[in-house]
Amino acid sequence: MTQSDSQIDKLKLEQVGKEVTIPSGVRVVKQGDPPVHFYVVVSGKLKVYRETDDGIRTDLTELGPGDYFGEVALVTGKPRTASVEALEESELLEITKEEFDSVLDQNPKLARQIIYSLSQWLVDGDQRLEKETVHQVKMRQISWFDYLLIGGLSIVLALVFNLYNDNSIPLVYSAGPVPGVETISLQEAVQLYRQDQAVFVDARKSNFYEQAHIKGAMNLPVVFFDLQYPMFEFMLQQQQVPKELPLVVYGGNISRRFDKELAKLLEEKSDRKIMILDDADYRAWKQAFPLEEHPGKEVSAMPLGISGYIEWIPVGIFLLILIPPVRRSPYLSAACRLILGIIFVDFALSKIMRPAVFANNVVDYMMMPSWAVNLWALVLPWGELVAGLFLILGIRTRASASVIGAMNIIFIVGLVKVIMQGLPITCGCVGEAGEPVTWWKVLKNTGMLVMALQVFFYDRLFVLDRGGFIWRERKI
Repeated sequence: MTQSDSQIDKLKLEQVGKEVTIPSGVRVVKQGDPPVHFYVVVSGKLKVYRETDDGIRTDLTELGPGDYFGEVALVTGKPRTASVEALEESELLEITKEEFDSVLDQNPKLARQIIYSLSQWLVDGDQRLEKETVHQVKMRQISWFDYLLIGGLSIVLALVFNLYNDNSIPLVYSAGPVPGVETISLQEAVQLYRQDQAVFVDARKSNFYEQAHIKGAMNLPVVFFDLQYPMFEFMLQQQQVPKELPLVVYGGNISRRFDKELAKLLEEKSDRKIMILDDADYRAWKQAFPLEEHPGKEVSAMPLGISGYIEWIPVGIFLLILIPPVRRSPYLSAACRLILGIIFVDFALSKIMRPAVFANNVVDYMMMPSWAVNLWALVLPWGELVAGLFLILGIRTRASASVIGAMNIIFIVGLVKVIMQGLPITCGCVGEAGEPVTWWKVLKNTGMLVMALQVFFYDRLFVLDRGGFIWRERKI
């Protein structure tokens, strides 16, 4: 099948056959049918295509006036290699096999034209095969540009949104000295404690305070400072604590997030002297002071909404992955993309609106130095949002799946660390909300990691990538 030249009229094809009218949308020949006729297009437009048994359709070319088709099957005697359908009402010259053979016997020029057409068809087929192979290879490749696109979008969106967000936070958190607050060594703090010459204030969240704190210390969580400070002052007055007694703040971890922030807030609000453990001793208070402990207390859970229920679906993916045909299914990939996308977009939105809350959740894991907490809290939710949307929309799905897989690996490591150390925290997935960190939570995130891997290796459905857009993978 190819474009004919002006010599068609000279080949006397019009002397044989009959003219037929084909309405728009009607299939003239069907792939796999035995060869019966040869056709010349007099007017109109037709489409040539191939279709696999499972319905995957590949368009080959379009035919117009002067083009012809059906010669391959007549020459080879094999079934039709493609289907032809009218795109608009078309007039065709229909020539039987006997008439076609007779014309070839009597017209060597036409025979040479047919041979040329077949050769050209083979060349075009090889070029299409090469182009399609390159398309598939490109689609499976991942370049650094994919990650730069996801990472760059996340960083730019995070910085711009934080600039105009009423709840914005500084890009880099400073854990340096707090102006107006005196630092005190551990030995000096112990001496003040034994002499009842100071009030000790725990700056951590109530879950940590209830698990273990300096005996007699008061709890004023920095995350609820504005809400609880009036009650804190009222309690000091009720206990008739002299004004001259200093407030010694403790409770810092690797980021020094809680104790220094609370000391700064108290310095601004209170008329008492504020002191804080120095950088050399801020984590050693458990070994130096008598403690009041309540280990093993369960952390209260808060509902996660629809994403909390969807999170259980990845657990069931384990069973599907064990079935080889299902494991490689692009339809399973599409389902995994949709589920992961919904989960990560939903979780990202609440973090984006309140980055300071998420930053404090990051601090709870005790895995990050102070300077990195705010940057992580700002950029990570936007990374979740961009990667989640890309998965849902089918854009750069392999790169997006690998980004989400990496996030899950980091989170799994953090969850295991929390469990092994017995830290009393929730996952912090949605603002202050979250479920207690347990092995079930680890299993859920492992399921999401498996889903990301399935998408990475087998996603071929409704994908927009560097190789172009495809509905389903074309078999070559």
